[in-house]
Amino acid sequence: NEFLREYLNRRHSILIELVRHESLPSRASCSNCQQSTGKYRCRDCFGSGLWCSDCCVSAHAHVPFHRVEMWNGTFFERSDLLTHQLTIDLCHYPDDCPSIPPNAETQMVFDPDMSDEADELSDEYPADRHQHSETSGLSAHLGHRSKLIIVASTGVFKRWIRWCHCAKSSDQYVQLLLRVKLFPASFKNPKTAFTFDVLDHFRLDALECNTAAMNFMSKIRRMTDEAFPSRVPDRYRELLRVSREWRDLHNRIRAGFVHDRPDAPVDGGLALFCPACPQIGINIPLETEWKVDDRLLYRPQLAVDGNMKLVHQIQKRPDDDVSLSDGDLFMVRRACYVEHLVHAPQRQPKSKCSNHRAQNNGNHHRNHLDSTGKGACACARHGAFVPHCVVDFQKGERQVNMDYSICEALKRFPSHVQALIIYDICCQWSLHFRQRVSESDFLELYDSLEIIGAVGKWHLAAHIPECFPKFTLNFVEGAGEVDGEIMETLWSKLDEIAGFTQAMSIAHAQEVIDDYMNDSNWRKLIRMGRSPQRMHRHVELTLLPADALCGKWTRAKKGVSETKPAFEQLTECLDAALVQEWTKQERIAMEQRGDHLKIYEVASDKCG
Repeated sequence: NEFLREYLNRRHSILIELVRHESLPSRASCSNCQQSTGKYRCRDCFGSGLWCSDCCVSAHAHVPFHRVEMWNGTFFERSDLLTHQLTIDLCHYPDDCPSIPPNAETQMVFDPDMSDEADELSDEYPADRHQHSETSGLSAHLGHRSKLIIVASTGVFKRWIRWCHCAKSSDQYVQLLLRVKLFPASFKNPKTAFTFDVLDHFRLDALECNTAAMNFMSKIRRMTDEAFPSRVPDRYRELLRVSREWRDLHNRIRAGFVHDRPDAPVDGGLALFCPACPQIGINIPLETEWKVDDRLLYRPQLAVDGNMKLVHQIQKRPDDDVSLSDGDLFMVRRACYVEHLVHAPQRQPKSKCSNHRAQNNGNHHRNHLDSTGKGACACARHGAFVPHCVVDFQKGERQVNMDYSICEALKRFPSHVQALIIYDICCQWSLHFRQRVSESDFLELYDSLEIIGAVGKWHLAAHIPECFPKFTLNFVEGAGEVDGEIMETLWSKLDEIAGFTQAMSIAHAQEVIDDYMNDSNWRKLIRMGRSPQRMHRHVELTLLPADALCGKWTRAKKGVSETKPAFEQLTECLDAALVQEWTKQERIAMEQRGDHLKIYEVASDKCG
């Protein structure tokens, strides 16, 4: 509040300084050549100097997507100076260009200046008409020139493009655009291009602020001309298409599928996963090198859950849908999953436990939806989505869906002897799970893998009393302080995009969900370990400890040290033979589980 009170005292003086930017400076000469009269200024360049027309064009040769304004005698208004006088040169470097001499003319294979009149920017603003009437002769510029509509972070612009003489095909024109960080909206006859910068901005805006493509394009149009945004070309459809391509390229570059791995990625090969989860050959040794206690330490712990908000409406023309990364990230490969659903038995047993809505409403129909939700797995320790395990629901959360998701997730952990599966309705899902896998040609599970089922601590309260000793995490050896509810926090972020993914095409919706899940794992990865800078003998060192994990380890040790004395004191007060018998029963229960866990049932007198 002290800062706001100080602002109130200074508000008028700040307003004077802001309004000063809208007036013509007392010295109106060009700040560069100091000879001509300065009439132009740039809203995006640092400083408030004025330029003459020649110096303004020269200063923006390498920053062609700035917003230039001209003093019309009364106020500054938008100018099309750069549109008419600036040419973006897309020639190769001399050593790379096999072109003939620049003063020779060659025939272009196609005319990239063919564009819709209704979508183009106005060629001239009123204040510029007398300034650029003589610029029509610039079309005789050496080389081939054409106008291109370019969407940048600062607005939508029309710019002259000078193509290299050696370019004689559409592939070469696209290559020239990419080398100056312009991504064409089409490849055969590009009329529009997006800067790499604006595509990065949209991707981060979507991930951080859940910005839809329509809202982002509306913002760019208002930045171009806030008073008359309808005069600015609308490149919403082009942005939808190009952003998908840009997202796919970003994922493939980050996963290394360019030079050293040009082959097609394996299932989930483009996705990021948890670096701290035990993975043989990556961060833990082979099973033959494990110690006795490593079996529990290296056991995968997966949280499983469904989301009924991530629905998808029936697509009008699904046959025309094009997928760019089917099965390459988190969503399972569609064709294999559909085949599994076709051949799998459609039985869905009623729950014998409490009235679990997720399972008992498994046959719930919604006629306008082709997907009634999503199911996924994540590592229970750190909350990272498991690649290639996200499935669609057709009639609610059924075993036929979750079996496929869990089996695909467990493929990430080959050669492991035990896995902990934490699922809200594990008491019903775990019944006959092995049988369902053995009867299916599309489900795979290692015979040596032991599955231990559990229910999250929050959901366990809704189960019948008999479920508590069998499925509580408190009685799973090596589970630690995992609560099993991490999926609820992960779904909350995806719930925010459910509104605009449900109307997308199937492929587009899957790519957006994949990107959000990949970004969630990226955040987990970078926050798992921080890099504090420390000074040691006047030398700055950057250390990379897993700060978050170390903090949990410190708290765990503190908790043990605080509770151990009380436990030992209680043990000393009890009969030694009784303690020995309890210890034996506990060991048998931990090793064999099942009905042996009934020793933990709490006996209570029934109220009459």
